[in-house]
Amino acid sequence: MPLGCLAALFGVRDQPTPAPPARTVPDALPVEVKRYFFSRDENAVFRALEQALTGTPYRVFPNVRLSDLFRITEKDRAAYSAARGRLKDRHVDFLIVDAAQDHRPVLAIELDGASHGRERQQHSDAVKDVIFRSAGLPLVRLPSRAYSAPDLRARLRTHLTLPD
Repeated sequence: MPLGCLAALFGVRDQPTPAPPARTVPDALPVEVKRYFFSRDENAVFRALEQALTGTPYRVFPNVRLSDLFRITEKDRAAYSAARGRLKDRHVDFLIVDAAQDHRPVLAIELDGASHGRERQQHSDAVKDVIFRSAGLPLVRLPSRAYSAPDLRARLRTHLTLPD
């Protein structure tokens, strides 16, 4: 017997589905601007990178989210979700792009501070290394400290075409 007949037999009538509650936007949230965007070493390296890349087609971007940098190529839903989970909430300290080639990413730089000696951070670093290696984008790891522009230029020369 069709369900509609049973409903009629027992006096059950279709009830209209209630509309979902309206989504509201709060007037404010408990947030504030951080006093410092960079650590002291990140600030020093960023300034030195900008100087080292002056006069070249390269530009440096700080704190780039991996989910903005990489596209997941997997079609299988479970594998896609696993890869997405690996990218989620991760960033690279500096991304160097070639502005002459539509800002194509060419090199990433990660500063490794004292926390990189911890087991959990080493696992996270290994995952990040696999992500970059899988995409074919070089990732250079540098000890977290201040660098001069000439020192960075020398270190980057193996990955970038830089004038003397």
